[in-house]
Amino acid sequence: MRKTNQLYAALLLLLTVALGACGETEEVSRYDNWRTRSDAFMDSIAKVYQDQQSGELNVTDEKDRLYAFQDQTNGKTIYVKKIESGSGTVSPYFTSTVNAYYRMSYFNGDVVQQNFSGDAPTGVGDAPATFTISSLITGWQYTLIYMKVGDFWTIYIPYESGYADGTGGDGTLQPYSALVYNVKLDAITELTRGE
Repeated sequence: MRKTNQLYAALLLLLTVALGACGETEEVSRYDNWRTRSDAFMDSIAKVYQDQQSGELNVTDEKDRLYAFQDQTNGKTIYVKKIESGSGTVSPYFTSTVNAYYRMSYFNGDVVQQNFSGDAPTGVGDAPATFTISSLITGWQYTLIYMKVGDFWTIYIPYESGYADGTGGDGTLQPYSALVYNVKLDAITELTRGE
């Protein structure tokens, strides 16, 4: 009788563990299905652009108009909203050095890096970064060359024109991230034209 009770107890324990394991749910990360979600985000931006171009979506505020630039290295489209026009008259070249304010966010709104606070750079407590355009991700390269000093744009970059499946120089970025940059071209410090 004692062996039967022990057998029942062991079976009951085994059944409890088995049912408990089946009932557990895996914790969902905010970055689950990241690549799929990143692609879907860029597809939604492309759809808005197409609807604007076809006249299906009427743009009443020019700050909401999307512009498309092609990444010459991979054929991907980078979309831009021109939030504010500057007073500059020239655009930098691929080999130029520029000062720029920027905020980099994931498509879900998580801010990853920034060198200004608030909605836009004010110069008070903010400091622009200095870059040679040819050293940047292609999503920046193929848009900065169209900006003038003082322009403030929102740039939507597909992951292929950003850091692709990598994690950035410091290893902290999510691979396959569509990125949203708010960029203000502060100055062209060296307007060199490479051959």
